[in-house]
Order: sequence, then structure tokens, then C-alpha cells
Amino acid sequence: MSDDRVLVQDQEFAAQEWSFEPGERAVKMWVDEPVAGIGEGTGLMLCLHNWGGIYDQPIYRGWCRTFADRYDVVTVSVNYLQSGPIGHQDHGRVHPYDFGYLQAMDCIGALYHVRRQLLDAGLSLNEHRVYSMGGSGGGNVTQMVCKLAPHTFACGVDICGMPGLTEAFAHGTGEGTHINAGYSRDPQSPYYMTADMQRIRDFGDPEHCRLLAEANAGLQIVIVHGTEDASCPVVPKIEQFARMTATGMHVDGHFLTPIDVDGYAVTTIGHPVGRRDLVVMKYADDYLLPNGRLAKRTEQENDFERGGTFEYPGDSGTFVLDFDGYPTIEYVERN
Repeated sequence: MSDDRVLVQDQEFAAQEWSFEPGERAVKMWVDEPVAGIGEGTGLMLCLHNWGGIYDQPIYRGWCRTFADRYDVVTVSVNYLQSGPIGHQDHGRVHPYDFGYLQAMDCIGALYHVRRQLLDAGLSLNEHRVYSMGGSGGGNVTQMVCKLAPHTFACGVDICGMPGLTEAFAHGTGEGTHINAGYSRDPQSPYYMTADMQRIRDFGDPEHCRLLAEANAGLQIVIVHGTEDASCPVVPKIEQFARMTATGMHVDGHFLTPIDVDGYAVTTIGHPVGRRDLVVMKYADDYLLPNGRLAKRTEQENDFERGGTFEYPGDSGTFVLDFDGYPTIEYVERN
């Protein structure tokens, strides 16, 4: 296959600046493509690692290889902001954990570059078949890319992802999790987590869900989450699921109990869930297979085609997503 490959597999691109470490920032990505080649039906798919993972670990390269052929997609694994062990506080993390904000923009930026390369090479692709999957931190980022590229994704598969930046996650207060993102309650601290910055990271925010459902009426979210998850507690995830569906979003929720353990794809109802690639096949094949029973495609132009901006309101300002060129996000305070 290597002689026929269109895209370089190991790539790096310039990403949006991070306020905690101003200056140029580069993000790496691993790209794979179907053995059968890239045709007019070929889509794009993000395969996103967990909190602490690295984009080119064998497991994630394996996901890319498997899904490229199974779903006829160009797959992309992204070394988004704070990838690797340094993202954990006990491995010397200096700044709070981003929790799906610039991390999602890095992944959207990766798709921007891959799409641009395909078009520049004169290749056709199916702009309506854009997907994402991920486990744990990658599940959270999967939800966030669907939110922050509101016209782009046809389906996102979230396996045991965090239920947004809850108080427990933001400040390490427990309530069913050991995770501490390291934010401060002190308004004078550079690490203070404002209400709006917390809100944009909640993919169950009712007003934001309503805007997303209006922008992308066909978006399908798949959630697979164990009911005994001790890292990403299931109760707030179920509450988030309820808020999403109440605003008209299509969410296929699987909250696993012992009866769901099959010893193959699902091996536990704790945080790992099981073989996450097989979990995607078990619960999302119908949506992702090109000829799947419920095959998902968007109806509208995606954000890269549309260009322009999209806004999510906060209480004190507005989040502005800009797709004229490389995609960026900016928070604009109200006067």
C-alpha cells in the first residue's frame, strides 16, 4: 500500500496559540487511508486517544488502519494539546488540563489540513461523511469537535468520555472521580475557571444543544458508558444525555450493566469498557458503514465549505468560531 499512498502518514501542523504558553504551537497527527484507495464516497474520521495517550501509539494507529478500510474513510489520530503523560498532574503538569476546548480545535484543525491536502491533490471525497470516535478523554473531545464544528460531523462515538467540565473535574473535589483538571476558584488566579469557559465545555448545555441541533439536524451522537465507571461517573453523563435529547439532538445512549458484558467487545462496566474499536463496531456500525442500515450523512455544507463564523453565547460574552481559513475559537466579552 505504501507505494500508492496519497498522504504522508506522520504529519505536523501549526495550531492556534495557547494562552498559557504564548507563541507558536505545533500539533502532530497520524493519517491513514483505505487500502482500496480514496474515492468520491470516502469520508473523514477522527480516532482520538484517551487522556494521557499519544497519537502514534500502536493501538491508535491500529484503530486508524481498521476504520479506514471498514468505513471507507481517511482516518486521523491527533496529538492534541496536552497529549501524553504530562497531561496528568502527577506527571508534572504545569497548567490546568484543557478539557476539550483547544484540544477539539486541534482535531478540527487536523481535518482542515487533511481535507485541504486531498482537494489540492485533485481527489474527490464525501464531504457529508465526517465522523469521530474516542475513548475517555477522546470521548470528551469527540463530543466537543461535534459541538465546535457545528455543521461538519455526521456521527460522533463517545466511549466512556468525561461528562463535560463538572465541578468535580475542574477542582478535584471527588464526587465519583479521582480526576483533577487543576483549575482555581480564585478570580485573581490565571487558572480561574470562569462560568462561560466551563459552560462551553458542557456538550449538554441546553442553549448550545439547541443551536447545534438547528445547525446540524442530522447529527448522530452515540454514547457507550459503563454504569460502574469510577473515573468518569455515569450519573452526570446520563443527566447530560437527557438534556441533549430534550433539545432535539439524536443521541443513542448505551449505559452498560452486567447483562451487556459479552466478553468480546464489552469486558467490563467500569471505565475501560473493553476493546474500544470493537465497541465502535458493536454500537455504531449501523451509522458508520457506507451502506449501514442507518448510515449517517450530513445534509448541509460542512464548516470548511461554508467558511464564516458561528457563535455560542455565554453569560458574559460570546464564543466565536471562525472557519475562514484555519479554524479558530475566540471568546469575546460583552461591553
